[in-house]
Amino acid sequence: MTLVSGFLGAGKTTWLGHRLRHERDAADLLVVNDFSRTGVDDLILRDAGGAGGPPVESVVGGCLCCEKLDDLTGLLHDAVGRRHRGPAGGHEIRHVVVETSGVAEPQRIVDALDADPVLRANLVLRSLVVVLDGVGGLGLLRHRRAVRSQVAVADRVVLARTDLATREEVGDLAGVVRRLNATAEIVGAAHGCEHALAETRSDGSGPTGNGAAEIETFDDTDNASDVRSWAVELAPGTNWAEYALWLDAASRAHPDRLLRTKGLVPTSDGPLLVQSMGAQVARPARAPDTTGPSMIFIVDRLDLDVLERSLRTFVPSAFDAPSDGEAPRDARVRPQHR
Repeated sequence: MTLVSGFLGAGKTTWLGHRLRHERDAADLLVVNDFSRTGVDDLILRDAGGAGGPPVESVVGGCLCCEKLDDLTGLLHDAVGRRHRGPAGGHEIRHVVVETSGVAEPQRIVDALDADPVLRANLVLRSLVVVLDGVGGLGLLRHRRAVRSQVAVADRVVLARTDLATREEVGDLAGVVRRLNATAEIVGAAHGCEHALAETRSDGSGPTGNGAAEIETFDDTDNASDVRSWAVELAPGTNWAEYALWLDAASRAHPDRLLRTKGLVPTSDGPLLVQSMGAQVARPARAPDTTGPSMIFIVDRLDLDVLERSLRTFVPSAFDAPSDGEAPRDARVRPQHR
């Protein structure tokens, strides 16, 4: 079993999707967890795996480390049973890959697997992989204890999006990772494709670092965090220009509070898969098919009522106009708290 973790928007799905496209034995079963009640990553990974790809099980509405832990152990028990039944059990399962939500605590999952006698006897944790954003990772490590905890327990740390950072920035980030975890393998990745990094010592010095790790301090401004999610069904024919301008402005205005957005924008030219991570908005892509989840917003200490009013004001095309005598549609889904 491989456990893949990392903070919101770190690049877990991009990294895993690349492996599914290019490695035939990447997984025999894929479990994808989404903190919100509507999943998006499973749609992306099913498309990445193609017709011959592994089955994808989606677990939504909470984290595998807590609310959805029983769901995960149930899926793994079923996989073990199918393995023991052999060909009669259907698709042979030798390697399970689990992608956690961005706010999961992977150590709690490892502890739960070890405490289950059936799973302890039948599953071997091959690797705990943590994906860390190569652009914003240093700030996350500085301010969020949860991200440092993810890195500290990793067997392997993948610094994603290294193509968007300088060699010095990547070197400094690798140095802080090494300070937090002296034994983990550290590699880089661009568009999901891994590459080696120059060796970096624990003080961040070396070919690509300037010693930032030695003076790095952590202030844990996330102690008062209040992570919530909101799902909204955007109306067919949503104006892409309106939405793109609004998302760019909102992301830049609240980079530390509008943590992540992902989902489908049903434009008049077809659905677009749109994602943002903090202040950075990814290039939109054509959706794999014409059906899929709503748009999901994951926020930290950001008033969802304010966010909704802003979206309704600046992207009116995203909401169906009510018929005569009909009340406006309430697009809100009850927020999911972490």
